[in-house]
Amino acid sequence: MNHELKIHHELADVILTPVQKINAKRLKQMINNTLDQYMSEEPISAALVHTYMKHRHGAKYQSSGYYLRLYRLREDLTQIQLAQKAGIRQHHISEMEANKRPIGKSNAKKLSKILNCSLVNLLG
Repeated sequence: MNHELKIHHELADVILTPVQKINAKRLKQMINNTLDQYMSEEPISAALVHTYMKHRHGAKYQSSGYYLRLYRLREDLTQIQLAQKAGIRQHHISEMEANKRPIGKSNAKKLSKILNCSLVNLLG
């Protein structure tokens, strides 16, 4: 089944190659509706996001531990996986994320390479 399904939308052109029998008309309608919804979303200002996050996370917001956790989650790593890659004990990673232990320069260098992130944010 190698029939391409082509969808033209103001936002994007989509080409799909279904691997099984589908209702092409219904799929086109669903994709068009989704793209329409995306285009009609209201933008949210960065200031509003920061205000919300500061309220939600309190004093931990934008701390070195906050960034460490954020970058770790972005890379889809558990604390155990990050600890193994960095050669740091898992409970130390946990304490760093909770701002109970400073990250330190040498750990920040290792972690920033593993997490593909800014060294500055990990040093606070």
